[in-house]
Amino acid sequence: MADPYVAPPEIVKMPKIELHVHLEGSMSVATVQALTAKHDADPSSVWPGGFPTHFSFDGFPDFAAQFFYGLSLLRSGEDLVTVAEDLARSMASQNVRYAEVTTTAFTHFMARDDRPGMSPHEYRDGLNEGRRRAASHGVDMNWVIDIPRDIETPDSTVTIDYLESGQTPDGLVAIGLGGYEVGFPALPYAPHFQRAQAIGLHSVPHAGETEGAQSVRSAMDDLGAERVGHGVRCLEDPDLVRELVDRGIMLEVCPTSNDLLQVIETLENHPLPQLVDAGLRVCINTDDPGWFDTDLTTELAIATELLGVSFEDHVAMQRDAISASFASADQKVALRNELSSL
Repeated sequence: MADPYVAPPEIVKMPKIELHVHLEGSMSVATVQALTAKHDADPSSVWPGGFPTHFSFDGFPDFAAQFFYGLSLLRSGEDLVTVAEDLARSMASQNVRYAEVTTTAFTHFMARDDRPGMSPHEYRDGLNEGRRRAASHGVDMNWVIDIPRDIETPDSTVTIDYLESGQTPDGLVAIGLGGYEVGFPALPYAPHFQRAQAIGLHSVPHAGETEGAQSVRSAMDDLGAERVGHGVRCLEDPDLVRELVDRGIMLEVCPTSNDLLQVIETLENHPLPQLVDAGLRVCINTDDPGWFDTDLTTELAIATELLGVSFEDHVAMQRDAISASFASADQKVALRNELSSL
């Protein structure tokens, strides 16, 4: 990040949970470099001048091009374990106790160039081992598997068939819908979400990031969203805001992501305060912490320093995020008790 945001000690110490973070988006420059060397890959099509010190992007499509290069380096269950444990180490250092981590099965199953895709068994086993190692660092991870709307067309059933296959990882709690919203509406994916909900999965689609309020409305009405990833553009429609408030649907807000992908003009103008003032439920998250050179403690510091969020507000948001999470009842009790001890 261009500017250092230093969290006050009470924020650093506070036990935290995160509900919107992508496993594949947690890859740092160092991780991408290491996997490039491991697989003897060529990054020149993405970074002609060599690896950057920090990733930077010119909007969502440019981010996607770099992201998919990194994704191409995740070629085995062992690679997934590496990334999951790296994320867990970072989370543990910030006192993150619980996370719902999104991962995109479809992109791992795809064949690339002359390489076959990862098998469902290897994908599952890699995530299971990554989750086990995260627990050894004191971080409980559950999984959200999303459909990449700009890659997997609605007539494809690869992801939903996998979710119904019985070969999914332990700790799977929800289905998501990720990717670029423009030109890829949510409605055609409604049958996929209905099938996922029929087997007990929760609905947490992205919406209101690269498209406006109508995208959020469709996520809510057509996909049965229980939380919305991002959702910041709901403010474009006051009637929608009232419905989100009435239904108690939480928005998973990611300030640095919104800034770097040009969803907002500047961090100082992030609409988090307006969302809170409107009575919406919100929690603060990192989205893609490796690519965006951030972490949850930094995001909370940004909210404190630039957006007027007090420590008491942060504690209240964490409590609300616990309630909106899909953690077990025992996990929720433990998390609430730890917050009460502050």
